Amino acid sequence: MEAIALNNVTYTEEPHKTERKTCEYCGDDYPILTNMKGKYFIEVDGERKYLDKNGKVINKQRGTKSIKTAIENFEDMKKIQNYFIEHNQWNFYLLFTLNANTGRRISDLRQALWSDFFYKNGSMKKFWNIKKLDEDDQRIPGEQKTGKSKELFVNIAVQEAFRIFLENEKSINFKYDYDEPIFKQLHGTHRGKVISEEGYRKALIKAGECLDYEIRSHSMRRGMGKMLLELHPNDPVAKSVLMELYNHSSEKMTNKYLGETAKLEMEYLDDYGQKYKKYVMDGEEVPFLVKNPVSVYDNSELRNYMLCAFGKILDLKDETDATILIKLYNELLDGLETISR
Repeated sequence: MEAIALNNVTYTEEPHKTERKTCEYCGDDYPILTNMKGKYFIEVDGERKYLDKNGKVINKQRGTKSIKTAIENFEDMKKIQNYFIEHNQWNFYLLFTLNANTGRRISDLRQALWSDFFYKNGSMKKFWNIKKLDEDDQRIPGEQKTGKSKELFVNIAVQEAFRIFLENEKSINFKYDYDEPIFKQLHGTHRGKVISEEGYRKALIKAGECLDYEIRSHSMRRGMGKMLLELHPNDPVAKSVLMELYNHSSEKMTNKYLGETAKLEMEYLDDYGQKYKKYVMDGEEVPFLVKNPVSVYDNSELRNYMLCAFGKILDLKDETDATILIKLYNELLDGLETISR
């Protein structure tokens, strides 16, 4: 019988049998099984949880829906925060605050150590250099999912959250805990184990019962981006800043992530439907439209071009020769055509 290696453990191909064995999930160990198609899973309260190639429980399970909401305002954030405070769930309080203020994935937050944010004397660092585990379980710079490096400014809300956490969890001592995970559970059955993604998901579901929409850890990441745009509505570089913050490879990806692409798609379809009903179904006369040429520009290229053009205009601010000014005008128009798509 052929054997398969998974996460340094050898499994046989015979359904529902393995040579060993267990997968840690929410602080407990469960036996690893396989289905008739050779897919590995564990059974939790009678429900199958399928595993990835590393032997970890997959975040997106079969038959479950993806929650792609963004937490919508500071009022809702306060409700979630207050729930954790009122229930003395300080680990979740801190995790939620960092989730909402750093825009990082839960996989990166779970791996953070006290030494990532503090010096040994207890003073806070100004930047968080995000680190992940490599194949040898060594910590190296980079996001867990993408591998991209990211050094993030620690804002005042994060600083305050740490202060409040340490005031309420007196057991943290940097002499012993400096290189320990921040989100290691300090109480209860799973004491000593880092909060699992599933544990945080359940905590958010419970805390979010006061809202009229569902939230997950990505809701804070998306919500942060949307609210940053609202706080800087007229800033031409806001999208570029978010692209860098999220470590996205393009502004297009950021728009899609924030739901702006889907929103525009809905608006376009609605516009089309309105016109279709008006002119096709209701039989109204179609107006004569003059088609004007449309130029499309990359935001970054257009921004750089405008800065350059502005500089040239300033250089000729005292020029009175109409010929020279017309020449500059034509030159700038030609430049716009050059960068248009």
